[in-house]
Amino acid sequence: MRGEARLKVVEETASRYFTDFDGRFKARLSQVTPAFMPVATHELTGTSSRYDCRIKVEYHKDIMSLIEEGMLVAVRNFKSTQKQQRHSLMVISRVWPEHYGLKGLSEHSYYPMQFEIIQQSVRDWETSDKSTMMVQISALPINYDLLIDGDGEPKYEKGFSYPVIAAEANILNRDMISHMYNKRILDKIGYKAKTTTSDAYKDPRIGTIQMFESMEEKIPIYLDFESMVRYHFGIFAFTGAGKSNLLANTLRRILLHDSEIKVVVFDISSEYPFLLMDLFADEKIPSKIILENPVTSAEQFYVSVVKPRDYENDDRVRKVFARIFSQKKISYYLKPESKIPTYGDILDELGKMRGDNLEKPHYINALDRIRQFVSDYKHENEKTDSTFVNEQFLIGLDKAGQSAVKEFSISDRSGVYSWATSRLALTENIKRADRERKSAGGLDIEGIRELVERESRLTCISISEPVAIKELVIHLAREFLQRRKRSFKVKPYVLFVFDEAQEFVPDLSGSGGIDKDCSRTVETLLRQGRKYGLGGCLATQRIAYLNTNALQQLHTYFVGTLPRPYDRTVVSDTFTIDKQILEKTLEFAPGEWLLSSFIATGMENVPIFIRADNAETEVEKTLDKLA
Repeated sequence: MRGEARLKVVEETASRYFTDFDGRFKARLSQVTPAFMPVATHELTGTSSRYDCRIKVEYHKDIMSLIEEGMLVAVRNFKSTQKQQRHSLMVISRVWPEHYGLKGLSEHSYYPMQFEIIQQSVRDWETSDKSTMMVQISALPINYDLLIDGDGEPKYEKGFSYPVIAAEANILNRDMISHMYNKRILDKIGYKAKTTTSDAYKDPRIGTIQMFESMEEKIPIYLDFESMVRYHFGIFAFTGAGKSNLLANTLRRILLHDSEIKVVVFDISSEYPFLLMDLFADEKIPSKIILENPVTSAEQFYVSVVKPRDYENDDRVRKVFARIFSQKKISYYLKPESKIPTYGDILDELGKMRGDNLEKPHYINALDRIRQFVSDYKHENEKTDSTFVNEQFLIGLDKAGQSAVKEFSISDRSGVYSWATSRLALTENIKRADRERKSAGGLDIEGIRELVERESRLTCISISEPVAIKELVIHLAREFLQRRKRSFKVKPYVLFVFDEAQEFVPDLSGSGGIDKDCSRTVETLLRQGRKYGLGGCLATQRIAYLNTNALQQLHTYFVGTLPRPYDRTVVSDTFTIDKQILEKTLEFAPGEWLLSSFIATGMENVPIFIRADNAETEVEKTLDKLA
């Protein structure tokens, strides 16, 4: 009797986590089919779940409006005991109704009879006739077990357990879904609120989960921003899916709700001064917009920024941009007219000359002596390979070069002699660059780095010229990474955002020159940056054109509509998302996303269908308030 009583308590406890939609959902697992695994891979193969589970549901006239793809179903598995119930969790991938009369209808039947049966069956759907109709569900395991015992606190254990065929299938209710995806995150960030809101300044949520949407209060979805930034994230969707909108709103919430994160946006399309105008207009948030050319008036600034079609003739935008301009938050990139080498460039030149003179030991000794001076100077003055050389260094390099060629009797007709005795000529380039900086204003590469490190929390680099912005990416990424390595510094976190990522991290096999250098630099940043508090975000329309080594460093990803099969296959293979789940994204409206994360959500690598909050809501509030 004790065992029966214990089982009854467990069943009563379990019922708190499931919903039957007031008795309208009654379902059982009918079969578990091993998925077909192709022997040979193909560019359109993708990743598939090991099992496909079929669930049969008794028909009710309201049931098709209540069940939604993306909902989670729990089925008791063979590890379940009297003391502890264990359920295999599955995500609904397809839902469809079946009519017994229509299913038995043959294409060879007499045509008038076919029409008669079809016409009569229409009325059946408005009834709850279980003998004639049924609902079928296809569900895929998410490789988690739900554990419920007498204390009532649900637990989750990673791994697949085979479910009991013909066991009852239960849909997890709203509170359970919120608990699964949000409790761990909310406990970490310390956010507590009885209600949820789309107001970015009041609520750090990024949107709502697409489940139980008929209910008045939606289920919010929260992310661990620190982990998402430090371990990188990506946003992938075709034109019109709301990629820039989602990215802008995510950056807004990161900056508003985590004071230890700074953001640098490489904005090749000049969209983000508009999408983040409320942050730029806020005097309390240190920020900077760096344009390609100097602007001398608010009107010039207004013209240089891309605006959505609906706001192109909105005079309120002009007034808010004038407010941003008046706060002196607009600068421009001072591209050096004269080439100034970095310490890394000097070392590369020495290395090349050393390789060309391996048969001359005294040349090798001279070059090594010069190289030792460069290394010692870097160490004593805390310089990195990406730092531009200064006049003081060049004076010392000239002395070291003159001394080395004299000591080791280097021929005055050799290239090594010419190089070692001509370094002072570079001081003229440095002086010219200083004159340009003082006369023209603006920010050079070193100035941008100091701006991000010292004061600015949001830096938007809006430069449309590809070579110029890629040079900036290469120098800034290397400089930040090397400085963090030397200081063992992790905070504040710096997030580098690459919108139109195919421009910055193209596939290495099809690129060369500065494109390949930029791709390799960003890949290195993503690979090593997590140890030093440097994060990355890649946002793009064509994921198939990206460096796959860089993609594999992302731990969180948002997937929107990707109409090309090859793009979906890359996502499926890279992030181990089932191909059937990704097919659902073809039905997405703008603002709907598939979210999955190895580290930033409450459940590791579980696909979540979400509806993102709209960034233009905050823009509208700013326009109404400030204009």
